[in-house]
Parts: sequence; structure tokens; C-alpha cells
Amino acid sequence: MISNFASSAQKRGFTFVEVLVALVIIAIGVTGLVSLQRTFMQSSVRAAEHAAALKIAQQRLEELRFEIYADIDSGTDSVVLDDKTYAVSWTVAPQYFNGLWRTTGDPDLPNPLPPTPDAKSVNIEVAWQMRGGEDQLLTLEGWVGRIAMRDGGLAVTAPPPRNEPSVTYNPGAAPEVIAVKLTEDETATQYQVKETTRPTPTVMQRGDKLTVRFDTVTYDEATQTQRVEDFITINCSCMFTGFEDNANTPHRLMLKDGRLVLDPNGGQKTKKMTGVVNPAVSNQPELCTQCCRDHHDNSTMVAEQVVFKHDTNRKTNGNHRHFSRDASGNLVEANQGSNNVYEESCRMRRIDGWYAMYPDWQFHAVTATSASFLINETGAQTYTQYVRDVVKALVMGNDLPASPSGRDISVTPGSYQLIGRGIYLDDMTDAHLQEVRQSILNNEPDWIAKVPFYEVNLTLLGGWDTTNTAVADVTNEPIQTIVDPEQNYYGTYSRGRISALDGGVATVTMNAALGNASVLGSKPIHPLEDGELNSSVNVTVTASDGTTPLYSVTGEIYCLQYNGDACKNTHYRDVSVSGVDVTCTFSKQGNADTGAYACNGIPAGTSTVINFSKSGFTFTPSTVAIINLSSNEVHNVRMDEN
Repeated sequence: MISNFASSAQKRGFTFVEVLVALVIIAIGVTGLVSLQRTFMQSSVRAAEHAAALKIAQQRLEELRFEIYADIDSGTDSVVLDDKTYAVSWTVAPQYFNGLWRTTGDPDLPNPLPPTPDAKSVNIEVAWQMRGGEDQLLTLEGWVGRIAMRDGGLAVTAPPPRNEPSVTYNPGAAPEVIAVKLTEDETATQYQVKETTRPTPTVMQRGDKLTVRFDTVTYDEATQTQRVEDFITINCSCMFTGFEDNANTPHRLMLKDGRLVLDPNGGQKTKKMTGVVNPAVSNQPELCTQCCRDHHDNSTMVAEQVVFKHDTNRKTNGNHRHFSRDASGNLVEANQGSNNVYEESCRMRRIDGWYAMYPDWQFHAVTATSASFLINETGAQTYTQYVRDVVKALVMGNDLPASPSGRDISVTPGSYQLIGRGIYLDDMTDAHLQEVRQSILNNEPDWIAKVPFYEVNLTLLGGWDTTNTAVADVTNEPIQTIVDPEQNYYGTYSRGRISALDGGVATVTMNAALGNASVLGSKPIHPLEDGELNSSVNVTVTASDGTTPLYSVTGEIYCLQYNGDACKNTHYRDVSVSGVDVTCTFSKQGNADTGAYACNGIPAGTSTVINFSKSGFTFTPSTVAIINLSSNEVHNVRMDEN
């Protein structure tokens, strides 16, 4: 019975109700698929239109870069792309630098106002309508600098053998970021541009050991690609372990087909003396393991001109000498035997995501100057030409040119930041050097793009002194990047900031050690680093307007985040320092630099109130009252994040 019933049920087929239910289920599924497909199509169209709008905005910004600076102004346009009309508008605002960037309407604009803004900010808006009628808007911001002044030393590495995404180059603005064309041909339309991406190196401290980092970017107009060189320099305490075959040779740049590329033979394993981190010194940077192990040479490396450090008196195995310091602080050569301690410093570059060993810095020239000299177009051009002349002289084996003229300053009593910049040139093989020399002799306009040179801001890493502290004193604080408010340490320190105090002339000098010590701002660890380069600026102070003495109100602004960490540059943005009937400025040149304000050249007898403010921060004190000013006054302020 059961078997016959089942057989009968199988033969009768589906009922009408079952068919209807199935059709409803299928219809619901198909409707969902159609809706999902429509959503995918809309998303695809939306993404394509956004990409098109971004391309239009970037192209407009690129076009503005190549316009005559005075002609760069706000405007509108419309662009038709893929049958879609995009409305383009751009707003240009003048930007003036007097310690911070300020624009029209800012009460702290420079006075008198320069006839030409130091930079122009550009805000580009691209508007269009989706097919469904929905309005869309894309915004792109950028800056256009008035001048391109510094030939910072960025070498270009060749593109790897793969297709890379195109990028649009938007230059930074002076003086923090300086874009430089690597060609002397002013009519060239395709060239390389390089710029330093940080105004000053980042300085980090662990115990008595330092890590100094900075990077630079090179943009290639021809291929629309960019390359980043990320350098880090550290000092360590090490201990010899003996000869091993697991140590690396340095990476370096070489010349191939007229371009600087990474030497494919760099970073090879070789047998040589090695070392380890000195266990008696705690809290050393992690990279010291690599530094202690690899920073040694052997005879093969010397023969191939690929060494870490220059030395006029090498060991018989080709290694350069290593030293430690005795109780009196004098350099004493370390015996290269197991467990003997020595001091070390290493330069590294990030390659394929990892820091790899690089030859030591070769320091050749230093220039001390004021920020105003570098912002000024004439001064900027003078300094840029000086950098080129120094590099050319080094390549050709000639005497270095004289330092740029026009760097001396005349000021009233107050506070002013000086800047020190260094020029470095990496070693080149004989063949590399000869090719660059021939390019110069052939008057090739882009010869400098073949040279591995670097231009670095050393303000916070060099030593500063003055010949007359009564006229103009200068800060030269110890490098201190830890936070300890009880010891007045706020993760920052100051160097190169002059306090103009009284009428007269003072000569302010910056000096820096040689080799890696110049970048680390530390004591030399080798006799060949135990020298220094220096540069001076004459400071003339006028302490009267002819009838009335002039004074100043200045001070430092320390800053802590709400969690107790040291503030970064971003926390100092939009700090307002204002006074009644006096002009005050605020300046800061990097995360490690202590922010400072200055109300300069105030007539004697002035009474005023100076106010400090920034959204999200509390200032202690928030105001400083000046009553019948009769001398230079210093009032330090602390700002705490709410």
C-alpha cells in the first residue's frame, strides 16, 4: 500500500499552487539580482565619475603650477569628459610666512606686507550631476610656491621593471618644503624635481643615544613617478665578536644609463670583522644590532671602492679603525678583539621596506643664515646657485666657492631664528665620477641629477655661539627630546635662536662636526670626524628709533598633549600671539624645536597686554601684562591640550 501510494504521488506532477509559489520565489530572486546589478552599475559609474573629477582637479592644479606666478588667480571653467560636463572652480588665496603661514584677514600678517605673497594656496572644486540627478562635489587643495630655491640632495633611483601608478606632483611651499628642478635648462618641459618632505630632521633620543631621520622625494615629470629616500642615522655602543661571514656590505647609488640607481650588488654577505650591541649599555635603538654587526670593511671592499668609512690608516684586514673614549673623554683606539668595546655610528636607508646599511655621510659645506634670507627670492637664488657651485667644485676637484653674501642681518631688540644648512656628497666610483665630470664639460644641463648629493637642515644638530652675548645671545641647548616637566624638559630644545639685546654688532657662528657626527649632533667617534665646519652671520642690533630706546618681549611656548606626550608640529598650528599696539610673531621649525614668540622693537614706556590662544588648549599664563616697558622682558608660556 505504501509503495503504490508513493508511486501514484510521483506520477501526478506539480499542482497549480505549487507552480505559483515557485514563480513568486523566482521573481523575488530575479528582482533582487536586478536591483543588485543596478547598484553595482551605479557604484561603478559613481567611481568612474569621481576618478574623472579627481583627474580634472589634479590637471588644473598642475596647469596653475606652470603659469606665471603673478597671474595665478581664482577662476572657473567647464570640462566635458566621456559625455559628462564637469564645472570647475578654483579659489586662490595669498599666503605670507612670518614664523607661521598667514593669509588675508589674519591679524598677525607681516607688517609691512610684502608686495608678493610667499606662496598661494589653491582650493579646487569640481561639481557634476549623476545620471539620477544627484549633485556631486569633489574638492582638492594644494599650494604653489613663489620660488624654487634649494637643491636638496635627492638622488633618483630607477623605476623597477613593472608598471607603476602615475602620480601628479604638487609642490610644497617655502621655506618648509622647497621644490627644485634638476636641470639648468629653463625651457625644459620634462625634468626631475626633488624636495625635502620635512622642514627639519626628526630627532629621537633613547638614553644617551640618538636617532636622526629625514626623507626626501624626487618626482620624474617624464614618467610621472616619484621616489622616496628615507634616511636614518644612529649612534651605538658596540663590542667586537671576531670574523664572521654573515655581515653585509653597504648599499649605494651607481650611475646606469645616465640615471642614479641602487647598485644591485649592494648589501652582499661577506666575511669580515663583526660586532654586537654592548650589553652594558641599555635602551639602545633596535637598529644598533645591524649597525654593530655590519659597519666594518675588509680588503675586498676597499679594492672595489665600496666602504662604510674613510680612513687613512686602515687595519691589515682592510677594516677602518674603531675607537672608544677614556675617562677624560679622549678618543682611544679599540683593539679589534672579541669583547672589546667601541663607539659606533651608522647611516641607513630604507630599501624594500627595511633599513639597510649605507656609507657614512661625507660633510663638505655649511651655511648659517636667517629664514628671511631663504624666503627672499634673491637670497634663495643666491643660495641655490651656491649649492650647485659647491657640488660642481667637489666633482671637479676644485676649491669650494665662497659662502653666499648678503646673509648678515640688521634687527631691533627681539628674538630671531637662524638656520644652518649642510651639503653632503656621497662617494662615487672612478667611472661614475668621470662620467659626471664629462657631463659638466659637455655643458649638459641636467648633470647635477647624476650626482648623489644631499642638502640638509642642521639647525638643531650644530653648535651655536656668539662673540658678544651683551648684544646678541644665541641658544645652544643640549639635545633633549624626552618629557620631564619637573626638569623643564618638554620633548624639545632650542638652537640657533638669537636674542638681540642691545645696540652693537655680534658675530653668531654655527659649527658642526664631520661625518656622521654632523647629522647626529654628537661627539665624533673617529679622529677623521674630529674637526668641524663653520659659518658665521654678523648681527647688527639697533636699540633705538633715534629718540626712544627699543626693547622686546619674548619667550618660549612649551606644549604637552593631554596624555603627557610632547606636542607635535600640528599641535602648534594656529597658535595666536597678539598684543595691543605691538606686533608679535610665533615660530617653530620642527617637532624637536621649542616654539617661541617674539614681540620685537617695542618703544620704551609701552604698556600692553599680550594674549595667547588656540582652540582646544589652555595657556598658562593666558595673558602677559607689560607696564611701562623699560627693558627686554622674557615670559615663558605653557600650553596644555584640553
